[in-house]
Amino acid sequence: MKRVVVAGVGLSVVAGAAVFFAPLQTHMGLRRAALGLGGVRRVAAGSLLAYELNTCRPGAPCRCVALVHGMGDSAMTWDKTMLGRGGATKPPEGTLLLAVDMPGTDGSGHAADYGIRAQARVLRAALESRCPEWTVAGNSLGGWISGWLAVDWPQGVARLVLVNAAGLSDPSELALKAARLLAEPTIPEMKAFNAKAYGRPRPVPERAWPAAVASIRARPTRAILEALRLEDVLDSRLKDVAAETVIVWGEADGILPAEFAERFRRGVRGSRVELIRGCGHLPQQECPESVSRALFGAKP
Repeated sequence: MKRVVVAGVGLSVVAGAAVFFAPLQTHMGLRRAALGLGGVRRVAAGSLLAYELNTCRPGAPCRCVALVHGMGDSAMTWDKTMLGRGGATKPPEGTLLLAVDMPGTDGSGHAADYGIRAQARVLRAALESRCPEWTVAGNSLGGWISGWLAVDWPQGVARLVLVNAAGLSDPSELALKAARLLAEPTIPEMKAFNAKAYGRPRPVPERAWPAAVASIRARPTRAILEALRLEDVLDSRLKDVAAETVIVWGEADGILPAEFAERFRRGVRGSRVELIRGCGHLPQQECPESVSRALFGAKP
């Protein structure tokens, strides 16, 4: 693999692991059940699986919103956004909300190429099959993929929401080190990552950590790491993003410092930054009200 120095290969590694009393499997089962009770279905979108909430009516205007997770994470990271929980604004009527599991994740087909632009092409095929125009929100590595989707498919991405996004050059290599950790994580390493990822780290029972680490190892983190290419950084291509862009950033992110939000703002014409105090790398889990506000507007 070429030596790649990239900001923002971080991910939501322990969103599912932040449980208090139940083992990870039970906790995740309860979250899936809540999605089902909230009208969210498990569907196929191209070669990917996704969670879908569809309140659009035949013949009426329909706003399509795609949610893209980070490296080592899954579509489940967006459950509060989909259900309007944890202070989040409930998705308005007339919305098709699609949280995708990217290639190799939780039942989605594996990819021949896990490069960033290749994953963006797979995502485009999944979205094109459903709607001609989208709001696309991506967290961490999902933000990097979403950025390339906006560059390569300007007619399909009307609005872009970057949530503590990856994809900028980073001489410090902090994010690259985090990505390397995820290829074969250990429990002590994931505990350290948890402390950096959250602005307000929650206690995780010892019995939950083995399953949390196993879930990450089951995802294509090593394949993604090995597919990272210097030519895929977004620095010089941000000027080509035509979509209305909002940059949402947890200021307490210990993986991707908030200075990267300003770099994205300078690169994307007309974009704006919304900083979230006390929030870390995973605003969709830790501060979901801020993410849903960027997507759907303020609560009434």
